[in-house]
Amino acid sequence: MAVATAALRNTGVAVTHKPSANPADLVPTLDSIVFPPFVREHQDERRVRPALAVLFRVAVGPHADYYVRRFVKYERTGRSAPSWHWPAFIFPGLWAFYRKLWLYGVACAMLPLIGAAGFTAVDAWLAPSTAAWWAGAVLCVWLLPALVSGAFANPFYYHHIRDHVRQAERSTRSPEAAARYLINRPATDPLPGILFGLAALLLVASLAGARLQTAYHVHGIRSKVAQAIAAMKPLQRQVEEDWTSSRSLPQRPDYNAVRAEKGSALVQTFELSVRSGRVRFDLGPAVPELQGRSILLAPAVDAWQKMRWLCVPIDIPVVYLPAMCGR
Repeated sequence: MAVATAALRNTGVAVTHKPSANPADLVPTLDSIVFPPFVREHQDERRVRPALAVLFRVAVGPHADYYVRRFVKYERTGRSAPSWHWPAFIFPGLWAFYRKLWLYGVACAMLPLIGAAGFTAVDAWLAPSTAAWWAGAVLCVWLLPALVSGAFANPFYYHHIRDHVRQAERSTRSPEAAARYLINRPATDPLPGILFGLAALLLVASLAGARLQTAYHVHGIRSKVAQAIAAMKPLQRQVEEDWTSSRSLPQRPDYNAVRAEKGSALVQTFELSVRSGRVRFDLGPAVPELQGRSILLAPAVDAWQKMRWLCVPIDIPVVYLPAMCGR
């Protein structure tokens, strides 16, 4: 017993003893063995039947080495965590339909449409720059859907293959018969996969492209309105400076400072009220959708005697207004 106890201690296993009822008895009784952490950490992993790994390989077909290694790990750990899959990231629909994952292929095709709808709902809050708009469009319509498709492809395919293997095992009486059952049901479908994948790609491109084209046109008008508002900054600064220095309003506004601004070409007429300090301008033919419509910039003094500006659109649809004005 002493030799066995020493051997267990030399392997790092904690040994506890329960003394006997007789104090005179010097021989301890082995009560329990506590394994060290490096042994206990693998106790929850399940053993995978060799036949199951073979059935996985038969069910997967092409490139089985890549998938079976991950599927066996999922079986051993009892959970299918997201992992990276390049084909599903680059061509999600083509890969899914090729692997007969019809539901996953439809979901991958819907993700860019959902991204386009979400982006066009919030793009008015982005900066008016064209680069920022296109960056947001690429992120929502392509990058995020592709990341989701690439991250969840392996777990989804694992559950698909596992269901097929279980069905084969329930329908047959031996692993050999289950393997023959799976062989007779091809794991891939190249021609329909390519056709459905290309059709889904073209459908998504047409629907999302039309939505983005409309949104980009609206973004262009919104950017022009923002430039026209920015062209009024010299008049606003004159009002702020006179109010700060003498609590008065400019009696002789410098309109030439506005004409020097780039956005002044978008404005047809503009004026500053010497009584209220309000700046009003009418959009010109450079913005045909809003020609003749006006925006009013009204100063307001808060409780701390600081001047704030309120942007008040006059007969301008809210979709054409930048985030700073009327939102």
